[in-house]
Amino acid sequence: MNQLIKTTLLLVAGITLASAAAAEKPRNRPELFNKLLDCRAIADNAGRLACYDQSVGAIAEAETKKDIVVVDRKEIRETKRSLFGFTLPKIGLFTGDKEDDKDEVEEISSTVEIARMVKGGDWSLRLADDAGTWETNGDLKADPRPGDKVKIRKASLGSYLGQVGLSRGVRFRRVQ
Repeated sequence: MNQLIKTTLLLVAGITLASAAAAEKPRNRPELFNKLLDCRAIADNAGRLACYDQSVGAIAEAETKKDIVVVDRKEIRETKRSLFGFTLPKIGLFTGDKEDDKDEVEEISSTVEIARMVKGGDWSLRLADDAGTWETNGDLKADPRPGDKVKIRKASLGSYLGQVGLSRGVRFRRVQ
């Protein structure tokens, strides 16, 4: 019974990710989820419990097979942060939700793990905390070193501006 409650809570967490925009334009829920919700309508306690047990078992099996994936908002935020600087696909988990908009990553702060000079005086910087590898497009006041603080934010027209240490702002682009 405890497993039933845990699985149901995981499903509820996944459902909270449903967007307001998706509510406006109908989308098809997975059949396994619909069957679980249908169990609520069964008046007989034993029948309802049997229905829940069967539905939860099917959902658990589908998750084991990776046919469905259950994520919570925290995991989506972490994923968005790790993907900052890349263009994300247009799927409901990452875009188009007013709730998701408040979680949108507009800026990252990290530190330099590895810095190396690339073409024309620009720099390639691998950042800590899974923040990726970025290249500068502009002159930095000083050569970046491991441990230097980096701040990168969204700018206009899909570009990114950032600073390394106390340098003035330069354009950045995510390469990895």
